[in-house]
Amino acid sequence: MVEVNWTVLTYMLIGLFAFSGFFKGWWKEAVVTIFLIFLVFLLQVPAAAQALIDLINFIIAALWGLLSETYRIIFGDFLKTGLGVETDGGIPRIDAGESQTWLIILIIFLGLAILIGRITLPNSGRISRPYFGYPPTFGGSILGGILGGVNGWLIVSLVGAYLNGQNLPGGSSAAATLISPNTVLVQAVDVPTTTIQDSFLPWFFVALGLITLLMAIRSRVTVLKDKEGFRKLDYRPPLGHRKIEVSVSDG
Repeated sequence: MVEVNWTVLTYMLIGLFAFSGFFKGWWKEAVVTIFLIFLVFLLQVPAAAQALIDLINFIIAALWGLLSETYRIIFGDFLKTGLGVETDGGIPRIDAGESQTWLIILIIFLGLAILIGRITLPNSGRISRPYFGYPPTFGGSILGGILGGVNGWLIVSLVGAYLNGQNLPGGSSAAATLISPNTVLVQAVDVPTTTIQDSFLPWFFVALGLITLLMAIRSRVTVLKDKEGFRKLDYRPPLGHRKIEVSVSDG
């Protein structure tokens, strides 16, 4: 049995994410925050979580029908052995009541948030001349560090809630699905009494996510009117970020 101090782990992740957010700035951390808050909302509304999983299963079934038998066998074995995805009549089907399902979704959401942040606010334009980037100002870095710390706490809290499993669709304790006879058992100790599922906290963070979403869009996107009176969307450096251009000769 391996013991993990949950409080120490939480502080470590908060510190790491705060450190990362300081260098990335608030806007990219805001994208991560929005994705995490959406997962918090799903945790509070199991019916919405089940609807999302049903939609994913529908998409999987539709795509599965387009694959040849050979690829079905290959992908089926990978999904079952690698991700623990069960099959329903030969079609992979994920279970909304399993903690492993939501841990994978959490990882995917984090990857999507990072990718979207880099695409929508690039560090440099490699295919353009001059190169450009949007480094944060000192104020943007401070706010990025704060949001990064919040994101670290949200991630740890979501993982704990998924392992507990009580708020998942069906209300089953899904932690046992992660344990096999060949698995080293891990026991969390010094677990905080305050969690993301307590009273008003989830809805506070949902409100925070909505405000962050509006601020991120309003700060990055603007509407311009040309001489003919037509309106178009334009993009500007978000508050707390500045655009820098570096001219590089082609030679």
